[in-house]
Amino acid sequence: MSCWVFVLCLVLGLDDIRVVQPHSPTNDIDPTVIYLTQYAMDSVASKFPYLVWKKLREGQEVRQVAQLDWRIIEDDYDKPFVASGLKFVPLPVMHGEDYICLCFLFGEKSKVAYISDVPRFPSNTEYVISKSGSGQLDLLIMDCLYKKGSHNVHLCLPQSM
Repeated sequence: MSCWVFVLCLVLGLDDIRVVQPHSPTNDIDPTVIYLTQYAMDSVASKFPYLVWKKLREGQEVRQVAQLDWRIIEDDYDKPFVASGLKFVPLPVMHGEDYICLCFLFGEKSKVAYISDVPRFPSNTEYVISKSGSGQLDLLIMDCLYKKGSHNVHLCLPQSM
């Protein structure tokens, strides 16, 4: 059994997970586990209903689609979750003006923060990844869309630095 874990921020491209799953004409494969908030789940269900609602209508043919196991998590850094034996701390960030996206802090001996799809941080998230919050980070993986300039929903090199 393969154990793949994807932590979901945004949903476009989600259907392409099927290309990294084993081929099965009947979709009889182990699903990929997806961790996401209820808000993101509602968005996925409206954009990709065939990934969420698996029941075929009478006469409908089986087509190869990503097989996914949805796991709802909180968007609160005080509510970490465990995936594949690793503790993840959700880090809410702003993606644009009004969309909250999740990034993650993980690792026990070495602390890693993965921060993508972000133009700015709420103060609570900034505190959690600071030295006085979770302690010194060993690795920061951060969004950087362009070498120069700025963007409304991503950091660019000048802002990332």
